[in-house]
Amino acid sequence: MQAQPYHQNSGFAPGSGPNEVVRTGIPRPLRWLVPGLLGLIVLYAALPIVMMLDREFLGTSILRNNPGLDPGWLDQSVNNAIIYTASLHAIDIALATWFVVKALQGRNWARIALTVYLVLATVLGMISVAAGPEYYWAAFGADAIHVAMLVLLWLPRSSRAYYAARRRTRTPITA
Repeated sequence: MQAQPYHQNSGFAPGSGPNEVVRTGIPRPLRWLVPGLLGLIVLYAALPIVMMLDREFLGTSILRNNPGLDPGWLDQSVNNAIIYTASLHAIDIALATWFVVKALQGRNWARIALTVYLVLATVLGMISVAAGPEYYWAAFGADAIHVAMLVLLWLPRSSRAYYAARRRTRTPITA
C-alpha cells in the first residue's frame, strides 16, 4: 500500500497551513534593494560633503539662482544650504534604511511606504535638477536608483508573490 500525501490538494506546502507562516527566502530581485540602498547612502552622504569642500562652487550656484541676493548674505546662504542638505539626507538615509529592512522582512506596509518615499524622492530630485547642473551627478544617480528600486519592488513576479504569501499567512488578531 502506498502512502497518500494528504497535502496534495490542500493548496499548502507540506507542514504549512492557512494559519502558519511559510518561511521562504527573500526573492533575488528584492535582495538587490540592499545594493541600491548602499548606493543611495553613498550619494546622500557625498552631496553635503562635496558642498562643504567646495563652498565657492555652491556659492556660485546660489548666486546664479538668486541674482538679487546681497553678497553679505552669501556665506549664510551657503551654510544654510549645507545644513539643510545634510539634515534632509540624514533623514532620507534613516527612512530608506528602515523601509528597506522592513520590506525585506515581508512587511507590505513597508513596501508601500518605501514606494511613496521613492516616488517623492524622485520628484524632489527632478526639482533639484531644474535648479541647475551643478549637482546633476547626485540627482540623476539617486533618481536612477529610486526607479530601479521601484521596479524591483513591484515588477518581478517573485517580488509580488513574496508579499502576497506574507499577506495570506498572517494570522488575524482576534479579541
